[in-house]
Amino acid sequence: MTRKMIRRPGKDREQQRPKDFRPAEIPVSPVLTAFQRLWTRLFEEPVHLDSALSKLPPATKSILAQILPSILLRPASQAEAMGVGVPSGEPWKLSAAELARWRPASLLCERLHAGMAGGIPAVAPGETDFPPAMIQEWRSSFGPEVAENLVAELGREAPLCLRASRKVGAAKLLQKLKEAKLPVKAVTSDLSPLGVRLAGYAPVLGTESYERGEFEIQDEGSQVMALFALWPERFAPLLQGAPGPVRHERVEGDLPWLAPLPENPPAWTVIDACAGAGGKSLTIADALKGKGRVFSYDTSEKKLQALRRRATRGGYNNIQAVAVKDGEENAVVDRFKRRANVVLVDAPCTGWGVLRRNPDIKWRQLPEVLERMPRIQLRLLSLYSELVMNGGSLIFGVCTFRPAETRGVVEKFLADHPDFVAREGGYFGPGPSDGFFMQRFERVSK
Repeated sequence: MTRKMIRRPGKDREQQRPKDFRPAEIPVSPVLTAFQRLWTRLFEEPVHLDSALSKLPPATKSILAQILPSILLRPASQAEAMGVGVPSGEPWKLSAAELARWRPASLLCERLHAGMAGGIPAVAPGETDFPPAMIQEWRSSFGPEVAENLVAELGREAPLCLRASRKVGAAKLLQKLKEAKLPVKAVTSDLSPLGVRLAGYAPVLGTESYERGEFEIQDEGSQVMALFALWPERFAPLLQGAPGPVRHERVEGDLPWLAPLPENPPAWTVIDACAGAGGKSLTIADALKGKGRVFSYDTSEKKLQALRRRATRGGYNNIQAVAVKDGEENAVVDRFKRRANVVLVDAPCTGWGVLRRNPDIKWRQLPEVLERMPRIQLRLLSLYSELVMNGGSLIFGVCTFRPAETRGVVEKFLADHPDFVAREGGYFGPGPSDGFFMQRFERVSK
């Protein structure tokens, strides 16, 4: 999978350009101007890629939403395919200030834009499309074969995945989408009983099904984590000892995770402790068919407002969004100690499992972030474990596969909490879903 960086003689970047490059032939267009501004923002401000794109005019956004992720996902491989010279070691050896002015990115934008009539070319990713330290950690943690698979999965665009509501179901939703004549192929998921997988982007948010709350956009792995929190014995066979594509052949007979969900689910109290905009909260509320109570905690009121809107559209009346202050979570925990059947801690993490959806992460992640994340995860897991009743489940989840943030956190939590034991757990994806780690603990004493 390794690709060599383009090396050309010369001392400066003008001499690194391929011989057929003539600047005068490529006009400075509004798209290129917008690209250069957005590219600079990514490295000068703590702005998320999706947020930056959302502020562009619709026509420009539509173009750059195709070009920019392609460059961020596969900078070296895309440059090689497009005949753009890249000095050895770049972009990964550059500082943020240097990346903000990285000339090959603009050249790639020009060439990709010029050829967009034929579509963005399919380019296979290689190891040089990732920071060397990231590749080294994959190799040392999981071996060369897993590292090669991670390069292949995380260096290409992700499919679009939907979660059908229980009132519609995946098969019926698929039929409705086909009747809407979407421009891409769609199939029911082989990982989630509620999932529909689309081969690429399609304007699904403009469909009547979406307006009626019949589905949400949600990765299959995220769906599985929410369902694993409720029925771990059913979804545990999907989990593996190392990250990588889910292998169905490990399970004999029928695939238990695709069986219909229970028609009469329990009226549990479930807490989604790091809910964000509530994708997993919505899945849990829907899976429980409106029974019980789902409390969604987050420090962002803006995200909780988005959750409330989504819950209203989907008709979920068993969700309560609760704002908590960062560092003052004990005020909430103390009121509900030992009352929850299930507590899900989908903790902040480095996000290596979702690099294909957030490729800007690998360009901007500092070493101190890698060091800090396990401490944050352990603090949140310990804090919210106080909510779990005797015999209840504590679910730890992260969208990464770094051992320090997965197995390492599990070991430290167990060492500090003898009242919990580890049950089902392991890695899920990446491929075809995003990459996750999930672990269930059971409280065994009061």
